[in-house]
Amino acid sequence: MLPRIFAHERRRRERGTPGAEPPRAQLVAMIRGTFREMPGLSLHLNQAARLFGLRHVTCQIILDDLVADGALRRAQDGQYISADRETTRLAQRDHLIEPGHAPRRRR
Repeated sequence: MLPRIFAHERRRRERGTPGAEPPRAQLVAMIRGTFREMPGLSLHLNQAARLFGLRHVTCQIILDDLVADGALRRAQDGQYISADRETTRLAQRDHLIEPGHAPRRRR
């Protein structure tokens, strides 16, 4: 038998259940922040769900909403990527900017 200190589970709700997930606004902020902090990040749905600790269905809904809002894009292979990263990649492909340079934002 485990000592009492290790027998108690720290989670208040079982992992993978709807009640165990943070509120939607917190999830959106966390996912947007992660993609902003790591501009080269590209994730398939299962990778994103694991990274953010979400059920697949919840993760897909949030990611698809971020795609609809224009914050993320969906690559041809199904990966979710930052919309800014895609813009930079396309500009480099079309020789509008040099590799390693991000386009300047308009103010």
